[in-house]
Amino acid sequence: MERLKELKTDIYRCIHCKACVFAYSGDPSREGVGEHKGSFSKERVLYEGMLKSCPAQLEYGWEAYANAGKMWIARSILEGEIEIDDNVADVIYPCITCGLCGEQCENDVRTVDIIEALRAAVLEAGVPARDKHELVDNITQKEDNPYGGKKVERVDWVKEAGIDPKLLNKKDAKIAYFVGCTAAYRQKNIAGATVKLLQKLGLDITVLTEEVCCGSPFFRIGKTNTAQRLMNDNLKFFANYELILFSCAGCYRTFTIDYPKWTGKKNTFKTQHAMELIAQLITDGKLEFKEHPKLKGKTVTYHDPCHTGRHFAEHFKRELINSSDNLFLDKRKLSKRVDDWFEIPRTIIRALPGIKFNEMYRIKENSFCCGAGGGVRAQYPEFSLNTSSRRLDEAEAVGADIMLTECPFCWRNLNDANERDNHGIPVYGILELIDTFDLLKEKGPAKKK
Repeated sequence: MERLKELKTDIYRCIHCKACVFAYSGDPSREGVGEHKGSFSKERVLYEGMLKSCPAQLEYGWEAYANAGKMWIARSILEGEIEIDDNVADVIYPCITCGLCGEQCENDVRTVDIIEALRAAVLEAGVPARDKHELVDNITQKEDNPYGGKKVERVDWVKEAGIDPKLLNKKDAKIAYFVGCTAAYRQKNIAGATVKLLQKLGLDITVLTEEVCCGSPFFRIGKTNTAQRLMNDNLKFFANYELILFSCAGCYRTFTIDYPKWTGKKNTFKTQHAMELIAQLITDGKLEFKEHPKLKGKTVTYHDPCHTGRHFAEHFKRELINSSDNLFLDKRKLSKRVDDWFEIPRTIIRALPGIKFNEMYRIKENSFCCGAGGGVRAQYPEFSLNTSSRRLDEAEAVGADIMLTECPFCWRNLNDANERDNHGIPVYGILELIDTFDLLKEKGPAKKK
């Protein structure tokens, strides 16, 4: 409850305008791709102008499930007008914490922080955790990952991918690759593709067998004790490395944004997503790609993961607010920084020869969520997959043959929805696509750091 009280000023800045339920809330005349009825949608969707885009509000209909409703619930809890019980929890938890609401908010309400604080307050009030969240927490207490994979099997993907196990626990390496639970136990293809590509670029990296879950799922669902225990373990294990590389959007966000927020101090290491490294090499003219006949003429589109997209844009904004002497001038710099950030994966995609890149309507800050985050995939699987299928309908609308993303968790949900609803759009991580089709035409090795 203390965290919720700390956010009281933000909560009271909500004026119930309901811009939070839309993408492009300030751009009602925005041009789009027109109407389309996808494989999942029961009716045609008009992809132009302001478009209803809160996943929970689309799924459940009632205003309480949208951010505007949740802010009113938070206010009522602080005022003692309602008690926290199962009924409140049933509305608070079906939220993917995608952050679209915060992006649309003209009053800069920290919506994701408030929803996470509400969930922690629910548990503090003695309301039982949602059953699947409790199960995942119990599993992680034992095995340090939410999937229940054995600790000793966390790096089995190394051998399965044909990678030399000498890269494990290298004492002299200055760069560590944080794999994450999803890539370690489920989307092993992403882990293998990332390491192979980094090694081809000449990077001397290591993977730690001690690595544990980053804690992201538990920060999101209010299980802060578990989250902090995992955080402290990772901070200890990775303390002596200069750079930590990631392929998982959630892990990257958690290390970069959540860890300093909860410890109150800067990390001892730098963090970087692997796609940042690849994009910089392309920009510097040190990396090129070659065509592949199976990809020639294919239309690809890109899904922005919320954790490497909006959540970082919000992070940049908070940094600016905390440090600025003149927000009027500095907001121009912020816009440039956010634009440059969202161009990173697009720099890679546009460098791939022989393919056509068609953007979906909702992209970048206004991107629609894949449905996997915020504890929703575990507790509300139908809602989660329905959200992903709505995203794939949008990919259909631009004629996509392939959906690209750069997050194993997004990959999993989009792939599962693709199979369930027969969208016919295979899903690849960007780096996975490069590795699978051997697209790398290296001009020179990356400089070792």
